[in-house]
Amino acid sequence: MPAVASMVIEFVCGAASGIALGRWVPSFSLGRTADGIIGGIGGLLFVWPSARIAGVGPLVGHHADGLTPTMVIGAGIAGLLGGLVLIMLAGFVGALMKG
Repeated sequence: MPAVASMVIEFVCGAASGIALGRWVPSFSLGRTADGIIGGIGGLLFVWPSARIAGVGPLVGHHADGLTPTMVIGAGIAGLLGGLVLIMLAGFVGALMKG
């Protein structure tokens, strides 16, 4: 159960950061819904590489017995960063395609 809760936190935080970046940088926005979905996917995807960094794995929920405040904060931060990275990448590619 902690894994599902962690994934929900990562998705929601990633979606929030994707929507926020889309509003702050309109040229990178693909629409509010698309920004949210792409950001949420980025939030989920960023956890895999971040868990492989030494000392960061327990902060994003790996090797934990239950849902701790540290895990919630770590998953939220990983989700925010993953959402920002993926929406920036998608917005950059979209801006290049527009010309």
